[in-house]
Amino acid sequence: MDAKTFILLTVAVAIFACHTIAQSHYAEESEESEEWCPPDGNNSENSNPNKTGHDSALCADFQHIRDMINQEALLNLIEVHYNCDRKFRCAMRYYNTSRFERTTQQLTNTDAYQTILRELQSEGVDVADIETVADIFHCIILPVRQPNRNCDCKAVRHHTFVGDLLAIMPKQEVHNYVAQSQANHTNFGNFTRTVVSKEFQATLKANINKRDVVKPLRTLRRNGWNIPELLRAMLTIFQW
Repeated sequence: MDAKTFILLTVAVAIFACHTIAQSHYAEESEESEEWCPPDGNNSENSNPNKTGHDSALCADFQHIRDMINQEALLNLIEVHYNCDRKFRCAMRYYNTSRFERTTQQLTNTDAYQTILRELQSEGVDVADIETVADIFHCIILPVRQPNRNCDCKAVRHHTFVGDLLAIMPKQEVHNYVAQSQANHTNFGNFTRTVVSKEFQATLKANINKRDVVKPLRTLRRNGWNIPELLRAMLTIFQW
């Protein structure tokens, strides 16, 4: 695929990845080791509040889909995976670091990302809420209780967080919301229609190795953010 298209889809799936983010306080990881997950910590550099200044644009729709999930089930899912899934725990801790902010800013600064914003605008999408990659995350963050160290890890043995998240999402309700948005040509409808189009998906498969995006994408993957897995989940959700 064209790298600029890949970046758009990466941003789209980020809205669902953000279901995993707890606003707990964790220590920033060592700059010398991008894959190091400290056992405990109590400092968070990422204090950005939810971004809701453009509720007529994409952020409100992203939050609406998030809120369709039973919130108690979602909080329990986050808690048990945080305690029992090292990769998931690393991803959440990495979010609360300045390195995460720098990496997402690197993606934002690429020609690919800026070009895709212009292309979305040409399809009638208001991109005010996705002007930076970090905007997506700050919009969707869900405050949750501190993880309980007594979680029953057997409940999620051999599970993935993404798989468990899809399992608790109200499929029919999400389908109806996406379909209605598309039928009414809302901003969110235009966004989802563009993302799942055959043309878009065909472009996605072409090439993902552009130099300016490969480094930040690899950094995210090393720190628990598996973009291909999130891409598959996003497409599943939008095509229910």
